[in-house]
Amino acid sequence: MPIAFDPADLPADVEVAPDYASARRAFITAAARHGLQVETHPHPLPGMQGEALSTDVAWLGPRDASRVVVSLSGTHGVEGLYGSGCQVAALERIDAASLPVGVALMFVHAVNPYGFSWVRRVDSDNVDVNRNFVDHAAPPANPGYAALHPLLLPAEWTPESLQRMQAGLIEVRARNGATATRRAITGGQFTHPDGLFYGGRGPTWSNRTMSALVPRWLADARAICVLDHHTGLGPNGHTELICRHPAGSRALELARRWWGADVTSTDAGESESQVLGGNVRMAFEGWCPRATLVVTTALEVGTLGSEAVIAALVADNWLHQRGDVRSPLGDRIRRQVRDAFFVDTPAWRVRAIGRALQILEHSIDGLRALEP
Repeated sequence: MPIAFDPADLPADVEVAPDYASARRAFITAAARHGLQVETHPHPLPGMQGEALSTDVAWLGPRDASRVVVSLSGTHGVEGLYGSGCQVAALERIDAASLPVGVALMFVHAVNPYGFSWVRRVDSDNVDVNRNFVDHAAPPANPGYAALHPLLLPAEWTPESLQRMQAGLIEVRARNGATATRRAITGGQFTHPDGLFYGGRGPTWSNRTMSALVPRWLADARAICVLDHHTGLGPNGHTELICRHPAGSRALELARRWWGADVTSTDAGESESQVLGGNVRMAFEGWCPRATLVVTTALEVGTLGSEAVIAALVADNWLHQRGDVRSPLGDRIRRQVRDAFFVDTPAWRVRAIGRALQILEHSIDGLRALEP
């Protein structure tokens, strides 16, 4: 019987694990209900509460499936609250017997477990994992960031310094324009290791881990759909499907056919998200050269608005560069970051997770309709 998810079937207060450790337990428990073996890739550092960290992989369906939907969570650490919740909800509502012939699901839980545990978007080296999948011998240039860096990382965290930062950013926006300023801040930079949206100087632990596990798990796949779960951009509760495939490509055409009007193309300038290099989902084409089709998207769920999100990231970066992580101020900033990337209300959770389940359904159906 075809898989059909209806958001109305979700309970009015769908539960989502409140932190990395409980999210991992929920994921492993959900996988165990299907008798699935979970492959664990341990991270070398402990979590915020001293817990062990790992990226975990579960596979539902025939191991030699030629068509695979890949679900990623926690690429941007704290955003794993939403992504893990979507993965657990899917595992609770689907079984292998209901999958179309030749189709399987691969769940990668917590691509960046360190950021997930420490309530950060970045990893242990302050690297934005979704800017890290580049040629580090010739990384993308972002000349606009350098002038902003001193503004975005003040020497101290006081009302006066925050007022100066705000005034400085207003002046920069007035001079350069809002779009250029946003691009300079969020587009990714490879020059300031203590800065925002830093892409790193080489492959991160998450990069190396994904580069090792994906080709092995997807060796038999010929058609792949990658769903990378994110939050923080766009209207509150709305899911935008951001596609970085070239305009006019078959992959972008299929994305629009499968997922509808919520698909946006950065190549065509349809998304607020900046055109950037180094995101994990676009690396799948290189990892899986035998696949004849790779369709990827970021499920981007809006939260508190871009100003609040950037403010939280600036505060988090200052805390880990110049502040005391285990202090009352640290606790307040972590709460600010969590709230910026996860709206912990029943209405937001039901809307966001319900839509993710629909997108998963449409992805499975899209692969089913392809020629085997």
